[in-house]
Amino acid sequence: MILIEEKDLLADFSSRGPVTVTWEIKPDIVAPGVAINSTIPGGYLPLQGTSMAAPHIAGAAALIKQAHPDWSPAEIKAAIMNTAKNISDRDGKRYRTFEQGAGRIRLEAAIKTESLVIPGSLQFGKFQLADNMHRHSSKLTVKNTGKVTKTYSFSIPKKEHGIEWELPMSFALKPNEAKNVELAMKATPDLLKDKIHDGSLVMDDGKNKIRIPYLYVLEEPDYPRVMGFDFAPADNGKAYRYEVYLPGGAEEFGIALFDPDQYRFVGFLDWGRKLENGMVGKEIPLEKLPEEGLYLAKVFAKKKGRESTIDA
Repeated sequence: MILIEEKDLLADFSSRGPVTVTWEIKPDIVAPGVAINSTIPGGYLPLQGTSMAAPHIAGAAALIKQAHPDWSPAEIKAAIMNTAKNISDRDGKRYRTFEQGAGRIRLEAAIKTESLVIPGSLQFGKFQLADNMHRHSSKLTVKNTGKVTKTYSFSIPKKEHGIEWELPMSFALKPNEAKNVELAMKATPDLLKDKIHDGSLVMDDGKNKIRIPYLYVLEEPDYPRVMGFDFAPADNGKAYRYEVYLPGGAEEFGIALFDPDQYRFVGFLDWGRKLENGMVGKEIPLEKLPEEGLYLAKVFAKKKGRESTIDA
């Protein structure tokens, strides 16, 4: 008997954000993606990775559309993000917004939600050190999808040195009524210590509290060059497939194999130059894999004089 314990923890190989060009929050949402019993040629096998998490979201979107056939794709996405569960690591520390997005999907809550906030997250872009006082604004659409009039209000965020918020006053919406609101953040860059700032604004609809993740960066922050490595059998059974996330692309990328006992270099599983940013994946045919055994893989990426590695 195999016992699989379900926990709201991010897998070590789970891709993290943010998007290093536009500084958007990614991922938008997280879903179960470890030890998922999936179909393979001839039967079933517990698998992991984006290929397991994505069907959870796709299926959830289909069920929400069935329950609310008049909802647009943006409204369905908002329902999923607005009702997600904020999750924490093993030490009880909340994951950053660029690690979990809005949080772990809760399908029933998404179907039953009576309020929508579109979009489900806020990006305030990049602040420059040369700016004395910089104001970034963003707009949200709030929609009452319930059957009674609701009053909406934003909670005042925790005081942060160098940051001031401009939030809308409370307002009421009748059933199926929507309102566009503007929020703004004022930052004094020379008072900010960290280069990446993130958190959540909270809006109360009188019944539930809706978390709206936000992110802003100060200049170009330091970030890992490689993240989220996954290696597993390919669907066709004739190869193995790896997936890895390169937040800013790479001038050089490789997967080096070593003997774990003597730390002797065995060879490259793959290697390349000038890779674009984003998810990179490739299938390695079985005949091109090294002989069966245990190996230490050093996954590395280099860009602008800095190198990051992942041991697997």
